[in-house]
Amino acid sequence: MFVAVAKKKEKGLFKKIMLLSKIRAELMNDSIAKDICKENNIDADFLAGVPVTFDDIDVAAKTVDSQIILNTKLIKKPFDIIMRYVIHELVHAIQHCESNGKSSKQDKSEDYLDKETEVEAFQQQIRYESKINGEESAEEYVDGLLDYHGMDGKRGDKKKKELMEEVE
Repeated sequence: MFVAVAKKKEKGLFKKIMLLSKIRAELMNDSIAKDICKENNIDADFLAGVPVTFDDIDVAAKTVDSQIILNTKLIKKPFDIIMRYVIHELVHAIQHCESNGKSSKQDKSEDYLDKETEVEAFQQQIRYESKINGEESAEEYVDGLLDYHGMDGKRGDKKKKELMEEVE
C-alpha cells in the first residue's frame, strides 16, 4: 500500500488527490470498514476499489451506483468528519452492489430515518463517531440528527436507541 505525501501545501486538484489518498488508506485500515465488509460477506479488498470522489453536489455526501461522492465543501472539514460520511456511504455502496442498484419499494415510501438502508448506514456512521471521538460525541451527533429531522419525544427516544445499537 502507498500513501502520497506532499512536501508543500497545494490547492485544487492536488489537494483533492492527497485527501482521497488519505481517505483510501484510512478506509482500507479501519476496523469498522472491514467489519462492514465482513458482515456483508464481502472481501475487504472491496475497500481498495470502491470509487470515492469529490464533486459539487446538493448534499454532504451520496452514493450513486456504488460510487461514493463527497461534497467538495467537506474538503475544509476535519478528517474525522469526512470519514464519518465515508463510512455511512460505504454501507450504501455495498447495499447498491447487493441490490444491483435497485432501491426497495419499502425504502421509497418511508421517512428518511425510518428507511432500513439509512438506519444501517447511520448505525455504522455513529459507531465510527463513537470509536474516534467517544460515546458522548456520538450521542450529541444523534441528538442533532434527530432534531434536524424533527424526531422528538418517545419516537425520538426510540429512534436514538435504534441508531445507537452498534456503539460498543
